[in-house]
Amino acid sequence: MASVRRLSRFVRREWLSLTLAACAALLALDVVFAPLGLRDLLALRAERGRLEVVHARLLESNAALKIKLRRLQGDDRYLERLIRKQLGYARSGEIVYRFAARADTQ
Repeated sequence: MASVRRLSRFVRREWLSLTLAACAALLALDVVFAPLGLRDLLALRAERGRLEVVHARLLESNAALKIKLRRLQGDDRYLERLIRKQLGYARSGEIVYRFAARADTQ
């Protein structure tokens, strides 16, 4: 019974501090777990990092494609090599050897 009285006196004396502490705890929980809170901020930062990596790869790919386009438009030897490789064209007098693909044996 004495401990209940002591607790009651403590609460009456410290009610403002306890109320402010409860409000601060609720605000902290709201910042961490609410939509657009800390959790979402961290997820967005991780997504931004992933997108920056993808962006860098796409820039590299774009640069390589621009080089290839310039070569296709102006480099006849490159164009000839590409046609011969992809379409199997041969100059007159050349013999083209084609080998059957080997099936994997197990």
